[in-house]
Amino acid sequence: MDKNDKDLLKLSKYCKHWADHNNSHKESYLKWLNIAKEKGLASIVENLNKAIEMLDKCNEYLLSAYQELERD
Repeated sequence: MDKNDKDLLKLSKYCKHWADHNNSHKESYLKWLNIAKEKGLASIVENLNKAIEMLDKCNEYLLSAYQELERD
C-alpha cells in the first residue's frame, strides 16, 4: 500500500474498525442466543447461530482486506 495514499490508509483503518465493531455485536447476539435457548426457542437459536456464522465470515473478509492493505 502506498503509505502516502490517505484513502488507502483510511480504508485499512475502516476494515479493522468494522471487524472490531462486528465483534461487539457478536457478543450481544450470543447473549440473546443463550436467552432464546433457555426459553426453548429452537428456531430463533438456529437463526442467531446462522447470523453469527455470517458475521464471522464477514470479519474474515474484512480482516483479509486489512492484512492485504497493511502488507503492501
